Amino acid sequence: MKVPFSRFVVCDRSMESAFLQGDHVLTFNWKKPQIGDVIVFEFGKIYKIKRAVKTSADLIFVAGDNRRVSSRVGPIEVSKIIGKVILKY
Repeated sequence: MKVPFSRFVVCDRSMESAFLQGDHVLTFNWKKPQIGDVIVFEFGKIYKIKRAVKTSADLIFVAGDNRRVSSRVGPIEVSKIIGKVILKY
């Protein structure tokens, strides 16, 4: 069972200038993200933060706001998504 909220620390520069390295974020985990939402998802053994740019039934396509340094991760399975970022602190 998923918990309703999770906390993370941003560890890369792919979402600059909206989210900087070291920013803390809170996610809401009980709703499928929409286009434009910033999400945290599992990518191998780490967590990444990106913006949802396209959705389909089982996949979310994501991209970083800082395209110069953002790595391409391809589409994300909905099951790998932790949640939508609702707060930066």
